[in-house]
Amino acid sequence: MSMEKSMEMAQLLARFKLQVKRSLAESVDLEALTRDPIYARRRLSEIEEAAGDEDLLIMVLRLRDHLLPPADLPSPVIAQPPEIAPEPSSQRETRSYLMGARAW
Repeated sequence: MSMEKSMEMAQLLARFKLQVKRSLAESVDLEALTRDPIYARRRLSEIEEAAGDEDLLIMVLRLRDHLLPPADLPSPVIAQPPEIAPEPSSQRETRSYLMGARAW
């Protein structure tokens, strides 16, 4: 991570901690937020639900984007056509008179 990106992230974390303290009167452990994905996911979700401030919600989204890997999306499944089971030999020998003599 470049020095500029690192500084931007530090500022975002500091603003986030202060905003949570002001808006919700709660504290956030920044070390756990940056190093523990389980804590980060749980805490960001809690703050998102409790937030009543648009700026705080934007910070939650930005931090989630920076700190948490994207959720594993299911890979697209290519639908395969159903296999047609071969007809039993007893049915194949039956003549169909709908198409005439050549339907055999």
